[in-house]
Amino acid sequence: MCAILTAYRSALLGTAAFACLLSATIQPAAAAGDPRPPISDFLSLSIVNEWVTRVGLLFVRSAVDITYEDITNDPYANRTSLTGVVIRPDLPWDKGRNCQIHTEKLTLQFAELGDWDRLSVRAELQGTVVPLACLPPIAAGMAAVAEVQELAVGQVFVNVAYLMGSSALQADYHLNMQGFAAITGSLDVAYFAIQKDVSEPVVMDLAGVSLAVEDLGLWAKAKTMMPPEMTAPNAAAGMVEGGLTDLLSRLNPPPAAVAQPTLLPAQAEFVAAAAAQVREFAANGGSIVVETRLARPIRVSKQMFDDPAQIFATLQPTVTGRPAAHERILDANLLMAGLHDPASLSDEDKLRVGRALVSGTGAPGSPGDGQALLKPLADGGNGEAALALAGSLRGTDSETAYRYALQAGAGDAAGASGVMDRLQKDLTTPKILALQAEVLSAENGIPSPHDFLPLSEVRNRALAHIRGAGAVRSYGRAYYWALLGKAAGDQAAASLASEIESRMRYRGDEAAAAWAVAAEQARAEALAHWLTADYPAQLSGK
Repeated sequence: MCAILTAYRSALLGTAAFACLLSATIQPAAAAGDPRPPISDFLSLSIVNEWVTRVGLLFVRSAVDITYEDITNDPYANRTSLTGVVIRPDLPWDKGRNCQIHTEKLTLQFAELGDWDRLSVRAELQGTVVPLACLPPIAAGMAAVAEVQELAVGQVFVNVAYLMGSSALQADYHLNMQGFAAITGSLDVAYFAIQKDVSEPVVMDLAGVSLAVEDLGLWAKAKTMMPPEMTAPNAAAGMVEGGLTDLLSRLNPPPAAVAQPTLLPAQAEFVAAAAAQVREFAANGGSIVVETRLARPIRVSKQMFDDPAQIFATLQPTVTGRPAAHERILDANLLMAGLHDPASLSDEDKLRVGRALVSGTGAPGSPGDGQALLKPLADGGNGEAALALAGSLRGTDSETAYRYALQAGAGDAAGASGVMDRLQKDLTTPKILALQAEVLSAENGIPSPHDFLPLSEVRNRALAHIRGAGAVRSYGRAYYWALLGKAAGDQAAASLASEIESRMRYRGDEAAAAWAVAAEQARAEALAHWLTADYPAQLSGK
């Protein structure tokens, strides 16, 4: 449904935007009579977005009855909020139409205006009340036995985001039922695509799945419907252990020498962990977390489902009392040392604390404190620290961020090239060339070797400088090496030289002037190197 709404909304917005532009350029001719405002006055971005939303709601009503008291739109954030919402689903068991779901606020948000890097949708309900008439009869009866009159849901949301560049798909959801439980889950897909005319149209590289259930009173209510001997921690653990053992053993082919199927070692370990966690949950409450812990993404295919035991071995599910993400939370003593006594920490710990503070993962975000820890490391040549520092400075100081991104790339830090590309959108070409020359000079990369280098090495150096991976990104230095290779007849080097020249076209007079100076210096140095190393003689083998 969310995917359909997203596509429908996008199509309507495109049509409306075209109509808006058309009406803004075509004004009606003046006519006699009372003056009338031009049509363009009624076609602002906000009004178009409002119109699209209203039409979209008509589309939603074709699937479910829905009314609301008020509606607000934010076209820039691409967010729509409805308040005082009543939803009346058509349920086969609800003959009297008594199921009326009331929610204080319903919010739909799509990718922000101008964000072309992802497709996303977030649907959220706040302050929702679900009467028992909305539940299937068996579930409604169990709720009534537990003296539950209605289900109060404080918050429920679903986030889905598709990243255009990596084709990654990320989804997470959360359900907070006051007095019952909080359920949180996530799906992380490293690569997602839909192909046609193939046996498996959905291509998916699974990176992880998690589901967490936190007790907020559910167990206490469940015990009122169960015999006391079944609610004891050991009894609850025994039931889970027996049920899982029976289920998983049936998935395995029986060994030749054993009459009954048995558990594989990994399955036995999972069952033992599940029983232990249920025992703890029944005794003290808390959470139960089931998740996969894959070392690397796995390609999901039909063949996986032909062998259920293999699915289990591949996914490696675990049962614990807290999600794996908690393992990234910094110890309080380590965090305190990073904030107040960084000299007592190793460089590795400084990097860990600094990253956590600038990212807000593992510790509450404090960019200033994190940057203070990362800067000495980055200045000392730590590429990972330089990359983290560049990312944290991108929104506030693009020039400094670019310097550190160049340093990170020279240190071959993974992901530095993409950070440089994004930062270059915020900088002018003269500034980019100046910063590249500055960092290259600090890395002692300006002086040219005058010895003969094989063409393969010449080509590699040109490529390293243009990519900014393993060497400082420098279009001037890359051009220098590409010119040497081109003169020697190397097609790859000639192509790199052409690519650099095309990058510098159509960027304005200031950019052209700055590149002319850098290019002339590269030509002079390349010619000097060509003659000093006597490339003609070396290449001819004389």
